[in-house]
Amino acid sequence: MTMVVKRYIEAYENEWNDFVVSSVNGTFMQERKFLNYHPVDRFMDHSLIFMENERIIAVLPAAQMQQADKSTALISHPGASHGGLMIQPTLSTRKCLELVRVFVEYCGNVGFDYIRLKPVPRIYHRELADQLDFALRFSGFKIEYTELATALELNKGEEPFLKRVMSSTAFRNYKKALKSGLSVVEDADIHDFWPILENKLKQNHHAKPTHSLAEIKHLKALYPDKIKFFAAYKGEIPTGGVLVFLLNERVMNCFYIAHDDHYQHMRPLNLIFGYLMEWGRKNGFFYLDWGISTEEKGRKVNTELFRFKEGYGGHGVLRESYLYALK
Repeated sequence: MTMVVKRYIEAYENEWNDFVVSSVNGTFMQERKFLNYHPVDRFMDHSLIFMENERIIAVLPAAQMQQADKSTALISHPGASHGGLMIQPTLSTRKCLELVRVFVEYCGNVGFDYIRLKPVPRIYHRELADQLDFALRFSGFKIEYTELATALELNKGEEPFLKRVMSSTAFRNYKKALKSGLSVVEDADIHDFWPILENKLKQNHHAKPTHSLAEIKHLKALYPDKIKFFAAYKGEIPTGGVLVFLLNERVMNCFYIAHDDHYQHMRPLNLIFGYLMEWGRKNGFFYLDWGISTEEKGRKVNTELFRFKEGYGGHGVLRESYLYALK
């Protein structure tokens, strides 16, 4: 059977979304509903569908971009934290090799100079699928850069879970937070959190959130059960919060984390993270992902941020990005 590459068009939206949900390595960030929330003129979408016998076997959320040297690259969709090729569970090594060959041929025929892929990390995979990475490397894709995230495995061991995985300092601060009078609210009001987040990013990094408040509210409306805001309150006063993306049924992703420095002595984040760990275990999640603590595409390491996350029992998860030069 011949493998066919088609450029994504809106008529395939439902099929695309159904495939991502059933794929080995998909999350809601690769669904068209998520990708399409971006303004139409922000990216030049060039997503691809790979079909065999008129059935989808893989998809690639992607965009085309002109680089500084005027070359043109096909890149993993910049509207998502990660992407790469999404494949069906039964795709064999032989088929993965064919998939990559057909993909590279398509990019060459279209006239791209480079391919840049940022695959979904392995902790999000529903089953083993390293045959895809092997096919990419076998076919000439090189690791362009590597970042490191921190994640906690939630389904290991028995109670008392928090005391066992947290460092003595983190657990002591968690116990202190329990006694401080703070309370955690699930699905709290995002308006309470946004000024805290903006102030924290401005103070620490001279930066702004990746999303606007309006965009987060829109995404929350699209994914009411998969985007949750957990906040710690002193009475009615918000002291800190974590915006969580339940990207698939396996992983809870902490997308935004911030606290009000005026209440740091009460340890609101310790309380929230302890709550999240227990909430994730109760709801069947396998991992709590705190995201990367590297900067500048892995060239800079934020050791203090790693120390903070590892204090809650987290360990390293690689985020690799591939490069293929066509010319």
